[in-house]
Amino acid sequence: MQPIRTFIAIELNAALQRALAEIQTRLQRDPSARAIRWVVPENIHITLKFLGDVEASHIPALERAVRRVCQDFAPFTLTIAGAGAFPNTRKPNVIWVGARGQVDIAARLAEQIDAACATLGFAREVRAFTPHLTLGRVKRDASPTERQRIGALIETAQIGDLGELRVERIAVMKSDLTPEGSVYTRLAECALMMKDGG
Repeated sequence: MQPIRTFIAIELNAALQRALAEIQTRLQRDPSARAIRWVVPENIHITLKFLGDVEASHIPALERAVRRVCQDFAPFTLTIAGAGAFPNTRKPNVIWVGARGQVDIAARLAEQIDAACATLGFAREVRAFTPHLTLGRVKRDASPTERQRIGALIETAQIGDLGELRVERIAVMKSDLTPEGSVYTRLAECALMMKDGG
């Protein structure tokens, strides 16, 4: 069987997807936005761990490991707000909307998932976890001037609170790369099991 391109993510509700679609539409009015490949709003999520190609036979063990981690976490809330770029707005490659609120819990969840995946032989994360929602990626052939303009666009974009995201479960996702873009399929959903305040 073909390996499965896999990642672990927090999915968004429909209200936040609509809010992000409106932000994309607003940014797309700027001429510099032509140099950005936009993510379909239904595909936008918070990645906790990207695993890459995983043998299909390893997926059940991965699901079990993620479920075990989720048993130690109570549901938590993030506020989706603000915008930025990776690595920075001077040389933007990825355009994102950020998260506030119980970010420390999200970071701990990502760390625990990373540790659980490491026991299954997956490489540890080298970068610190930064919860973000990727709106788009700057095209590889974008000129330095275009990148500069995109950076300025993000710096001046007034993106306030877009809404709250109540995180009650996380998903093990499959990504299929097609000519039209990535198609995501949920392989498993794992509920955060610990009672609030427990």
